[in-house]
Amino acid sequence: METGVDYLGQAHTILVVEGRKPAVDYLAPLLNDLGHNVVAAHTRRETLAKVQETPPAVIVVDSPSVRFSCRRLCEALRDSVPEAPVLMLIPERAEIDRSVGARAHLRYPLSTRKLANRVARLLPAPEDDLLQVGDVILNVKQRSVVRGDRETTLTPKQAVLLEVFLRHPGEILTRAFLMKQVWDTEYMGDTRTLDVHIHWVRKAVEADKSPVYLRTVRRIGYRFEVPPKE
Repeated sequence: METGVDYLGQAHTILVVEGRKPAVDYLAPLLNDLGHNVVAAHTRRETLAKVQETPPAVIVVDSPSVRFSCRRLCEALRDSVPEAPVLMLIPERAEIDRSVGARAHLRYPLSTRKLANRVARLLPAPEDDLLQVGDVILNVKQRSVVRGDRETTLTPKQAVLLEVFLRHPGEILTRAFLMKQVWDTEYMGDTRTLDVHIHWVRKAVEADKSPVYLRTVRRIGYRFEVPPKE
């Protein structure tokens, strides 16, 4: 197991929200060993006070141990520190409820590496690694896309496809252009692979089944819509 600042990059402040129980000393030392400044909170009021004192890069909520509503906590955190993603730790067989407001979820039992990797994916990325159109943000290096409170990890080809769209916002991109950019081929005899990848990219960036961002242009290709400024 690699540890230290080099594993996750520069040191960041991580807020760990966990209940008062014998295992209270478990999560904070794990993250401290990885080179981060870890701040612990045990109640909703204490959590909100801590984020005002030192805005964290990531907030880890140990939901099985807390005795207050995680939904209400996430709502309050969205108002206080909307830029800080929440990682919700949940019981092994628990259903993931994305409406709670957490950016990511991790089920118990969890290993040091699994926790470290998940926190690393939520840490602020260098600006060069990020592409944003509207509220769709692609981390090119990590191949993860964030829209609102939802984060999705993409396959390498899905990430390249979305990157092409984000680098050409508002432009109509032909199917031939996309095949060349993503698969480096001019063969157009079978574009089902493109169709499948469009489907998965849509699932990652759209809020429902009616496309708002990734629009089909009949008989030509696709266009990534630029949302109007409010």
